Amino acid sequence: MNTPLRIILADDHQLFTEGLCALFQNHDSIDVCAVYNDGRTLLDEIEKDGADVLLLDVKMRQPDGLTILNELQKRSFPIKVIMLSTYSDVQTMIESRSRGAHGYLLKNTSRSELLDAMNRVMQGETVFRQLESSLQNDQEIYQHFLSTYKITKREWEIMVLIKQQLTNQQISEKLFLSIYTIE
Repeated sequence: MNTPLRIILADDHQLFTEGLCALFQNHDSIDVCAVYNDGRTLLDEIEKDGADVLLLDVKMRQPDGLTILNELQKRSFPIKVIMLSTYSDVQTMIESRSRGAHGYLLKNTSRSELLDAMNRVMQGETVFRQLESSLQNDQEIYQHFLSTYKITKREWEIMVLIKQQLTNQQISEKLFLSIYTIE
């Protein structure tokens, strides 16, 4: 018999963590070894749990999931982290990946997709399907706009930042351009 995959659930919504525990309860190959409802307790206790995978809420309380990723990376802590979120924000997905997450799933994912993602992450793969899909869509949209409206790459970059609801001032600072150019 194979040893079960040991996972930690970290989310500040109790109903969600209870639902995941119930989902895994009858699954012999998964052992939920700990559940945390805040980031501070997770960081204080994680080394005691001996888990393989951490399912981590992006918008968790004190500190949030991205900050927890930073801390785990600083500690060189050997755990596979899959971020869970209701947000399909591309920037958050990119931040998660750059801070060491091994995957990013939306909370409306199916049980089979979650199990597949955990297995793939344990095999050394990364799972960022939503990000890859979004980036592909952005590339298709970019190609469409480029051919239809004859926009430049810089104009496209500005449009993407506007879509992210940045102000003209924030865009000018981010791209090192005059605010008048952005306007």
